Amino acid sequence: MTLSKLLNPELVKIKVESSSKDELISKLTESIFRTDHDIPISQEDLLQAIFKREQIGGTSLPSGLSVPHSRLGNYEGFIFALGTSKEPLFNEGVQIKVMALMLSSQSGGPYYLPTVAALTKLSRDGEYFSRLSEAENKDDFIRILMERDPELG
Repeated sequence: MTLSKLLNPELVKIKVESSSKDELISKLTESIFRTDHDIPISQEDLLQAIFKREQIGGTSLPSGLSVPHSRLGNYEGFIFALGTSKEPLFNEGVQIKVMALMLSSQSGGPYYLPTVAALTKLSRDGEYFSRLSEAENKDDFIRILMERDPELG
């Protein structure tokens, strides 16, 4: 399976008005709840779980990829939303260029780690990742992402 097969275009949000990492997380979470997904907890509880995980650290990479996430006990699916901010966002001195908000089962399921690995690999190609992060709209972002469309697993 490729990354694009898991991608829901409705969950790609480009140049989002956000003044902080937490605000971008909140807006991507809202977009997940606006789509037809059977998330077993409320949006507020999910945000609290994500922010609690964020306090532990380690979800922003030096490349500019941020991967906030939550593993849910009563959820067997996998979903991710991709986003960029209209204004530069920084976390621990690193500019967040692309955020990939992920929700998975408690175990992570078969897609969580392969998706993180694929996005991390893409983010290490500075020129490509800059093009991706500077996309003007969702269609451009998806088109650029599809140029590499890595195999998962």
